[in-house]
Amino acid sequence: MHSNDSPSIGIAKPPSPPPPPPPAIKKDPNPIPVPKPPIVASTGPTGAFVVDLLIFSGSPFKDHWTYWVRSHANPDIGVLLHATGDVINGFVFEIKRRHDFRRTHNRPTTRIPLQWVNAKHFDEEAMFDRQRNDSIPVCAFEAGVYKVAAPGKSLNDVNDKARETFTRRVLLLKCPMLISEVPTAQDKSSKKITQRNSQTWIIESARQLAEEGIFTTTLPLISKPLNSKDSWK
Repeated sequence: MHSNDSPSIGIAKPPSPPPPPPPAIKKDPNPIPVPKPPIVASTGPTGAFVVDLLIFSGSPFKDHWTYWVRSHANPDIGVLLHATGDVINGFVFEIKRRHDFRRTHNRPTTRIPLQWVNAKHFDEEAMFDRQRNDSIPVCAFEAGVYKVAAPGKSLNDVNDKARETFTRRVLLLKCPMLISEVPTAQDKSSKKITQRNSQTWIIESARQLAEEGIFTTTLPLISKPLNSKDSWK
């Protein structure tokens, strides 16, 4: 017998595919235009409150929009109402009572006065009793915006596409016969999703307030469609 001193020859395993690149951040192709500030008088009816639209920079993502009910004592103290969250995890309705911008670093980049709102739609004592976060309406104005549900999830995880690409690469190398059984993003859903966020919630709730006679129907937030590309006038 002759010993076989030649090295054993095995089947080389295919190299592991490289990890997928991080998803690129794409600029929103159809941003909601910032409304042109309406003409709001410096003083209003007795007891009325000015309601502002606050815009916080969200770069490179969408800006965050909120309502701001100014206190009578100081324009930097007020009640902030918004839908907080993101399109991946969904949003929740939140009220920040007696919020003081003089004591926070997170200040809005833009403040747009919307209109004076009659005092009968507010409960000043309950709204400004103390500084706290809340989700329970205490007046007609808060109840009006609360009727519009905060946006739910409207965007798949940005990593879904990368995971899908990685899985298909692995199967292509190891089990090419199974590649056709992995659904693509197009296979999973061909239905167009309307993406709701803090901005669309503000517009929808402004329309709700107009229906209840709290906001005027001529407010720019109400008169333009959500997908309008024109400047609001």
